[in-house]
Amino acid sequence: MHGRLKIKTTAEQAAEKQKEREEKRKLYLGGITKAFEKRSSGVHDEEGLKITAQLLAANPDATTLWNFRREILLAMKGDDQEAWEKLLTGEMTAVESCLMKNHKSYGAWHHRCWVMQNLPSPPWIAEIALCDKYLKADERNFHCWDYRRFVVAGSDHKPEDELKFSLQLIEHNLSNYSAWHYRSKLLPVVHPPPPNTPHPISENALIEELQTVVEAVFTDPSDQSPWFFLRWLVNRQEKTPRMLQVGYMHCNDDIGTLICVFSQPVPKQDVPKVKVDGAEYDETLLWYAPNNENFSSVWVTKIELLSTEAHSITVNINDSMCKTLSITPGLTHTIEWVTSLEVCGEELSDMTRSMLEEVKENCVTLDELDPYNKWVLLTLVDVMWALDSRTHHEEIDNYLSQLQKLDPLRNKYYADMKSKLAMETALKDHRMTAEIGSKFKLSGSSLTRITFSHLLANINFIDLSCNDLTSISPLRNLVACRVLILDDNKIWNLAPISAVTALETLSLKNNKIEDVEQLKVLQMLPALRELFINSNPICGDENMEENVSKVLHQLKSLTLR
Repeated sequence: MHGRLKIKTTAEQAAEKQKEREEKRKLYLGGITKAFEKRSSGVHDEEGLKITAQLLAANPDATTLWNFRREILLAMKGDDQEAWEKLLTGEMTAVESCLMKNHKSYGAWHHRCWVMQNLPSPPWIAEIALCDKYLKADERNFHCWDYRRFVVAGSDHKPEDELKFSLQLIEHNLSNYSAWHYRSKLLPVVHPPPPNTPHPISENALIEELQTVVEAVFTDPSDQSPWFFLRWLVNRQEKTPRMLQVGYMHCNDDIGTLICVFSQPVPKQDVPKVKVDGAEYDETLLWYAPNNENFSSVWVTKIELLSTEAHSITVNINDSMCKTLSITPGLTHTIEWVTSLEVCGEELSDMTRSMLEEVKENCVTLDELDPYNKWVLLTLVDVMWALDSRTHHEEIDNYLSQLQKLDPLRNKYYADMKSKLAMETALKDHRMTAEIGSKFKLSGSSLTRITFSHLLANINFIDLSCNDLTSISPLRNLVACRVLILDDNKIWNLAPISAVTALETLSLKNNKIEDVEQLKVLQMLPALRELFINSNPICGDENMEENVSKVLHQLKSLTLR
């Protein structure tokens, strides 16, 4: 037995580790207690710095200790700038030791930002080098990415240099999603797009970036990171709201409704000025949003005009957003378009269109080489949507159907995209072919959601029957609608319809209306005269017609069966 190494049993090893952990726990709790005592007593001294440094080295995520440490540092700050800088320089070293323990510590990175903000001469260049080091260790460390953006913003480091840095990381690893994302934030700064264009960056930069990212997706079609960047590039974006249309609807006597529709929600203070017959409207116009929000794409006001005379109403925001409505005696409804439905009101340039067509062909080739790749199909959808959703409607719808089968977990997402496509195409057709106040019909299109409802604000007959709608919240925007058909859907909450105060006829056949309580919101519709609720669960009650008539006194016609 002599001379042999004694091997500890597993039980003995576990007992020793438990004892060691217990000792560390006691030391840590003792340090925490002492630190809290000092803080509650308002004692800010060197010992407090030492205690918190030891505790944070063991657990950098203790936010309260970082807070206490900043309190101590501020209390120790004097008029001697050199001493203050020396103290904070030492703090940078302490923080880095904590980052070595946990390089994704919220508290440590936040504290480092605070130190840099308080240093008389922050070492910006050295901090960029530190970011390089940590990003090499973990290229997806979003704490470090955030800190790098903070450092770049505080230094004189040029965005162009950061753009080159992002490309270096991408060339090293195409899967570096953070580098692609960083690139999408830098490009609009380095290559800003001209005003009122649908592109996220200038056209020349767009062409160059498309060429680069297409090479990347061909290198590894299964890597989703460059696909996200490609989709960001091809999606058209509207940067500022435009006034799309204005409408006037005669209500009763000499009162009418003026409706302004914008491409994006705008605040109340941005609603247009109004002139009637060339003069500023004397009365104070009380604009309101149908959704009762401070921001809305639809703004409405009541206006008083003699119905026996002709009038002109000029709605003006600026030179590019100004429209005049001509109101003739007896006219009940008129609409004027201010700008087109295209994003930013502009068509694609020949150069961009040509490049997008090339991207489309490349994606088609990839789909043949690598079938069942959802990123290829999604990008094809985006590219064709950017080119012209109306022209490519059938192809886009087909790709979305493929995606529903290929990616069933996101089936509803693709169904919503198909709904958006159907609504957008129908609205473009209606814009080109419809007459003033004509009917808008989109039935039997499998709609799962209602999009672009602001473009329905000036239409008085709307048919959305035979779809898969459950929520109708966007219908609050239908301020001019007099006839609304929602048959054969899955609707149960009618609250949004209470905002459609011009409504005269409402058809809700074959939905999910179960009791009178769901119909009470319709009491807020003073003009409602006809209601159709055939084939709803509510119809099974023998006394239902009497009960509904008691609740909705304004009805002239009620159809239950």
